[in-house]
Amino acid sequence: MMGRMVAALRSLLPDTIVGRAVAILLLALALSHLLSMAWYRSYLSQQADLADERVVAERIAAVKQAVMALPSGERESAAHSLSGRGLTAHWSAIPLVEEAFILDDRLDTLVRRLHQLVPGIDDNGLRVAYAAEGYGADHVLLVSTKLSDGSWINARATALSTFDRQDRHFIVPTTLMSLAILTVSVYLVRVCTAEFRNIARAARRLGVDVTAPPLPVHGPEEVREAAAAFNEMQGRIRTLVTDRTQMLAAISHDLRSPITAIRLRAEFIEEGEERDRILTQLDEMEAMISATLSFLKDDGRREETRVVDVGALLGTICDDMADAGRPVRFEGMTGAAMRCRPIALKRALTNLIENAVKYGGSAAVSLAKLPDHLAVSIDDNGPGIPEDEMETVFNPFYRLEASRNRGTGGFGLGLTVARSVIKGHGGNLVLENRPAGGLRVTVILPRV
Repeated sequence: MMGRMVAALRSLLPDTIVGRAVAILLLALALSHLLSMAWYRSYLSQQADLADERVVAERIAAVKQAVMALPSGERESAAHSLSGRGLTAHWSAIPLVEEAFILDDRLDTLVRRLHQLVPGIDDNGLRVAYAAEGYGADHVLLVSTKLSDGSWINARATALSTFDRQDRHFIVPTTLMSLAILTVSVYLVRVCTAEFRNIARAARRLGVDVTAPPLPVHGPEEVREAAAAFNEMQGRIRTLVTDRTQMLAAISHDLRSPITAIRLRAEFIEEGEERDRILTQLDEMEAMISATLSFLKDDGRREETRVVDVGALLGTICDDMADAGRPVRFEGMTGAAMRCRPIALKRALTNLIENAVKYGGSAAVSLAKLPDHLAVSIDDNGPGIPEDEMETVFNPFYRLEASRNRGTGGFGLGLTVARSVIKGHGGNLVLENRPAGGLRVTVILPRV
């Protein structure tokens, strides 16, 4: 049960740090406001009660002195005329309060004030009590004070209801103060969490470029610690990638020596089918090593980025291929700009279009400019790719069975290089078989 309640409360919290911080601030301000109101109400009520008792005592003393100066026939009308504003006074032969009073803070204030105002009054001539519950008003005081002739002035007094008005005056400034505190707090929270947004952007950038500059380490201690940890992680990833590239490049380069030695030995074999087969396989191995070195060289290249019109770039590629007699056509527009490494992007797009011509017979290239990205589509009329191999074809040196011959000339690096370059630009490469036949390659690129 407790776990469900905690889960329900958590589900009510906003999903962002700023939202949760603001919610906590609102809750804290509301709780502080309520506690302040409760204390203020208690204090104000106590002070108001004491003030009421002093006022009641002064008015009763004034009624007593006025009535005593009049003859008996005029005393009741005089007492009645002096009533009002929470005090009702009567002149009577018997007291309204029949028993001795029991003092508390309020009654003690009233009695002491009456003794001050009427020095000759004694405890036997003064009776004070609260009205019985249900008397008709809350906090009604009953006072009977004895005159010199044995008659009584009886008064009923109700506490002045000034609290609600004071309470309203208190709510306005405290509410304004709470709003001011909340506004400043929200601004400061957003300033503090901005550093976390910088870390999030850097993390997304890391997936595109491991050579990006490190994060600046500043801000609160927690942010500095997170930024330092991120920079350390980025450095380790950069080192791993660099070491991998250098190792593969060294291995590929060192393989040239044994291949050359084997080729020299093969030259001494008598001419025939076996000798030709060995030399052919050596040619393929050497070409594969050259392709690997070229891939690794391009992977480690630090080409400067600049803004390029992708439409113009595609038009140039397609025009060059069409001039060379290849069945390539382009439909698109100019003005589709993005920041990229132009040589790398041109190589990736060229590989994809050449693959469409090589394995699909033709290439229909189109460019669409969408609200937040560019979409390049390359359609061919080939046999397509089996669904279970859509992801496998991106592996280095992987070729479909239908393409594993010297006539196609590839070594399974074209798609690998293309996707690596496109993802390095923050984009994506998607393959899908067209319903009408053939393969569609979709390149998603970020806009400027």
